[in-house]
Amino acid sequence: THSGFTPQRTMSLAQKLYEGVDFGEGPVGLITYMRTDSFSISKDAQADCAAYITKKFGKEFVPEKPNVYRSRSGAQEAHEAIRPTDVTRTPESLTGKVDAPELKLYRIIWQRFIASQMAPAVLIQRTARIEAVKEADTDRSYLFQATSSDIKFAGYMRVTGAEEARKKEPPEGGEKDGEEELQDNHERDDFKTLRSMESPRLR
Repeated sequence: THSGFTPQRTMSLAQKLYEGVDFGEGPVGLITYMRTDSFSISKDAQADCAAYITKKFGKEFVPEKPNVYRSRSGAQEAHEAIRPTDVTRTPESLTGKVDAPELKLYRIIWQRFIASQMAPAVLIQRTARIEAVKEADTDRSYLFQATSSDIKFAGYMRVTGAEEARKKEPPEGGEKDGEEELQDNHERDDFKTLRSMESPRLR
């Protein structure tokens, strides 16, 4: 289960968020109706979200056209997708005003909704292939591969926290310098033997 909540616990928390929190002027619903599997979003909600993204992250984080997602067959289209009723009501603004479990679920809903209306991330991926030198013609030669990726444009990763998480990942193998910096600050796969091959000796 996501974030450690059972389905029953999740729905109970969602019900409380839907029913609302009293900020002094009566209950205010924090999310839309939660018993739905629809992906549809109202144009007003999309416009509000785009305005928030532009103000918070910059115009380049807003796609040229609003992102639209097709609901699966049989989805209940009578309601919108689950989303915050007000995108400007950030999880941080609710700290201390709702219980921790409710805030945890609200944060997930808020982040996923904002991310769904943001531009895609752009990653640069590099692959290095190295062939081991054969000492004799009878020896087997091996091909090794390493991959790494950089974030060229964060896009939706900016709001989900994925961008910061990648930055905090320590490079494997300790400090590197010179040519050893191939994997600096990147995700990587350990060198793996891909296949045995018979090919000319590399010099």
